[in-house]
Amino acid sequence: MTTLDFLSPGLAEEGATCRSPLLRAQRDAGATVEERGGWLVPVSLPGEADHVGRVGIVDLSHLTKLEVRPAGDPPPVDGAVWYPLSRRRALCFCHVPRLEAVRSALAGRLVVDVTAGLAVIALCGPEAPALLRRLTHLHHLPGGGDVAHVTAHVLEQPPGYWIVVAQELGHYLWEVAVDRAAPLGGGPVGVDALGSRA
Repeated sequence: MTTLDFLSPGLAEEGATCRSPLLRAQRDAGATVEERGGWLVPVSLPGEADHVGRVGIVDLSHLTKLEVRPAGDPPPVDGAVWYPLSRRRALCFCHVPRLEAVRSALAGRLVVDVTAGLAVIALCGPEAPALLRRLTHLHHLPGGGDVAHVTAHVLEQPPGYWIVVAQELGHYLWEVAVDRAAPLGGGPVGVDALGSRA
């Protein structure tokens, strides 16, 4: 038991459903929501076919997020995304069904589930690089720094980029990204538009 257990959806009460900090904004935009892996996930949004052809903005906050110390080598688990913050710390992202395999591969290291503490916004489509340039001046990816005037981390993750931000800033960053995507012909997209990558 750690003082950060409240960030782990796996320790929530039986039958509890997790919600992304971005869910309200997506419901306001007309999202169709389904329960998946204990999360309410926006699976589709109106106009997403047009958006994904330009630049889609997708909420991936339902991914499990683990802080790992020391960073060391990434776990050899298919589908796990590894992001070293320093030699001492890393973030590992995975889907709920992969969680036990990831935890087993990280045995011997301190692993803290910080899922509820972070939001993940994905940018995808041919105009994703242009949208990213409208949000940040980061030149080296992956990297952390100022994204739309808040501290965040940006990872190159095909078919685009992931922006990882503190959950309390997620709604703000989502709104800024959607606003700056509109002139590019982009906008919100549900996770099903990304297929197996979401």
